[in-house]
Amino acid sequence: MKNQALMVKILLLVVIASAFVTCNFFQGELHEIPLFKEEFWGEWIRMDTGEKWYFANNYRIVGNDYFSSSVNMEKQSDNVIKITVGTGTSEKKYFLYASRIRNSTFGASAVTDDVSRRVFARAIKVPIGTTAIVEAQKNGMDKQKVEIDKNGELEAENIIAGDNYIVTIDDHEFIVTPNTDGDNVGTLTLTDGVNMKTSIGPKSISTDMMRLFSGENYNLTIKFTNIGEKVSTAMGYRLILPPGLEVTPSRLTEGDLQSFMPGQTREVDVTVKCGQISEAFEFKDIGIETVDFYGKTWTDSVSLKIHKESVTFKIRSNLAINGIIIVPNGKAYYFKTSGSNKLFTADVTVPKYLKDYLIVFSGASADTEPKYSFAVDKIPSSNFDDYRVADLNKYWPNGTEQEAAPIKYDQEVMAYLLMNEANYYKVRFTD
Repeated sequence: MKNQALMVKILLLVVIASAFVTCNFFQGELHEIPLFKEEFWGEWIRMDTGEKWYFANNYRIVGNDYFSSSVNMEKQSDNVIKITVGTGTSEKKYFLYASRIRNSTFGASAVTDDVSRRVFARAIKVPIGTTAIVEAQKNGMDKQKVEIDKNGELEAENIIAGDNYIVTIDDHEFIVTPNTDGDNVGTLTLTDGVNMKTSIGPKSISTDMMRLFSGENYNLTIKFTNIGEKVSTAMGYRLILPPGLEVTPSRLTEGDLQSFMPGQTREVDVTVKCGQISEAFEFKDIGIETVDFYGKTWTDSVSLKIHKESVTFKIRSNLAINGIIIVPNGKAYYFKTSGSNKLFTADVTVPKYLKDYLIVFSGASADTEPKYSFAVDKIPSSNFDDYRVADLNKYWPNGTEQEAAPIKYDQEVMAYLLMNEANYYKVRFTD
């Protein structure tokens, strides 16, 4: 018994000593050691399969599966990750290409109710210097502090376009989804009781919010969410359209939302079309006013990035071939040619920028080494039988992004893809 009592005292002393050591030497906030560094965070595309990979601080998603284990990988450039699996004769290497990474921004404005008024309180700007905490919903370590400026506006940097973000201001929490780089996610209203936030997104997965073009119709959904603590009573809304933007049917520019519970969302499906624009792209902000039965009002907005022109990469091959097109200021688009009888095709339409695009071909085995061609906005040659392999090495070596062969936008390329190799091209839309 004495020995047991002595051991208990020793253990207590150790615990107390550890506490003092902790207090003296481990002051401040504890930080989790990330499984994946922030340079990997975001969405990537596996070249040979088109599979989407998503890296957060302590997990990765491959397709629909979650993994908390590490993986043998190397960052070859801002756009390329090399993955190695297995060892010896079973070793295999493949590549991931940047799709949606931390290279975008979004803006918002913040207002608060004038507490001197109640139901009909007017909104005033949040004071300059107020801090907003912006946190990625998928990744708690991806967090930043942003100061609100004199205009009541904030800008978050190094975000992943298309992901959800939690913005916290003075204990008021908002979830926003920037659809593209430079998006404006609208107004964040700091108010008690009933509170509203609107957003916009595609009605179906066939619509890509990063590929909206003037002159085209798009089916979108405007979402009204009660983010407050009380029931929103008999809500109504009105859309204020910017010049050049149409919404059909026009009757949906205003309407009733009825009452809905805290956390509940009402949706309004609309078709939008933008007329001709003068710049390479323009942001079109749709103003949204909502009002409840008692007269409390919210002024918000949603934003659409409309591109003036598109370009189409047309790819032809004698066997199926995998590829990636990385759009400047955008994301990556995977393609795989399909067909038969020695003619396989793929067309990829993307926004036009006067910048450099990266197009990569990879994924061939010894039995699937293809001859291929590509051109922009025109059909490339497909007379592959007229060329020997020795005739198709004009652009070699171009096996890394640093070695990417420079190609002008009006140039046609025909080449051969070796097994376990990649072919990189940098397509230039400037002289």
